[in-house]
Amino acid sequence: MKRPLRSRPWAKAAALAAMTALTVGGLTACGAGSTPAESAGPVEIVIGNQPAATETARLALFNSLVETFKSQHPNYVVTTTEDGWDAQTFSARLAAGDLPTVMGVPFTEIRGLIERKQVADLTDAVDQLGVTDLLNPQLVDLVSADGKKYGVPTMAYAMGLVYNRALFQKAGLDPAAPPTTWDEVRAAAKQITDKTGVPGFAQVTTDNQGGWVLGAQVASRGGSLVNEAGDEITFDDAATTDALTLLHEMRWIDGSMSPNGLMAALDLAQAFAGQQVGMFILQSDAYRPLTEQLSFPSADFGFGAMPTVSAGDAPTTLSGGTIDIVRPDASPAQAKAAVEWIQLAELGKYTDKDAARADAQALASQGSAVAIPGLPVVTAAAYEQYLSWISDLNNVPIENFRPYLDEVAEQKVQSEPPVKGQDIYATLDPVVQAVITDQGADIPTLVSGAASTAQALLSR
Repeated sequence: MKRPLRSRPWAKAAALAAMTALTVGGLTACGAGSTPAESAGPVEIVIGNQPAATETARLALFNSLVETFKSQHPNYVVTTTEDGWDAQTFSARLAAGDLPTVMGVPFTEIRGLIERKQVADLTDAVDQLGVTDLLNPQLVDLVSADGKKYGVPTMAYAMGLVYNRALFQKAGLDPAAPPTTWDEVRAAAKQITDKTGVPGFAQVTTDNQGGWVLGAQVASRGGSLVNEAGDEITFDDAATTDALTLLHEMRWIDGSMSPNGLMAALDLAQAFAGQQVGMFILQSDAYRPLTEQLSFPSADFGFGAMPTVSAGDAPTTLSGGTIDIVRPDASPAQAKAAVEWIQLAELGKYTDKDAARADAQALASQGSAVAIPGLPVVTAAAYEQYLSWISDLNNVPIENFRPYLDEVAEQKVQSEPPVKGQDIYATLDPVVQAVITDQGADIPTLVSGAASTAQALLSR
């Protein structure tokens, strides 16, 4: 089975899957520094998520990294495979001993994998190799349980406010100072509509993305869709009702929200690229398909932190992404080798200037965005250093992301539901659709019904 090296949230909609094919995540050409002594005997390791043969540029980079890794560790026996995460077959393939040693899994899966003991304990390897000190502490918490660490976050996305800087200017708003509270979002959306005739705000509502984005809006208000363990629905509360009420009021009172109640990701992307939407909530990586596939002017793309309830509050971002794991039957030597691979292939650019520049040059040579600001998997200091190393190669207008970057050190991170996340999102899609299409929508009843349905799914 073939799986991409890295998937992006836009790919939740099939129509945009092709747009993410240009993404090359964390590929570097240099090492990440010294490591502890090698094991005395040969160590066999199978690296998953090899790019498909049709992805020639990415495959060439991957192969280069593999050769570098082999030269650094001559006593390792290294093979690669396109195999990666597949929720439907993972358990069976694990039982059959048919999994790569190291591979990436979504954030939403790590908690269940830990509880089912389907992933190796990497505590000794990541601590010995210094990986823990490099990583964003909030993301380390996501892969930790009972004082042990079971994975390495290698890619993370942050939810925030995407906005059209040109429409902001046209409406008399300051593109360098986007809304930071939900009240300001509502006011800005109305001003955009009143001044330009364009819907000031829009929201995806289909393909489970309506529930996903609503989850981010709930988190920004201090709520959550599930409890920490992931076994209890918690969205039947004021945070969810308030988030939906705002959408309803923008739609039916202010007339500032897109009336499209069945808006897929592609619909939203095309509307925004066509200057027909002022703002929406999604991850910063929306920059890539909008500018590279839909020709949206990069100078017009703006990104701010998730709005808050009150001015001065620290923003909360819903985050997902990729965590590299090691199969649970790996030996300590194999676990160490796997983490060394992760250091080289995924984290090397944050510790080595040459690696950072090689990665940036590879992306730029393909016409792809070099460093889209988002939720860093490493510490804020390491991320800022990385950006400084590639500043002359970066083709992304970093200043347009400054409203987000100025908050990134303070923002709180809430992970997606760790169990049946897509099923939970699916129960909320119709709720968001109803709020946009039905002026008389009974929001508390809609939320309560969705919560009951979602809880039943978790209880199965």
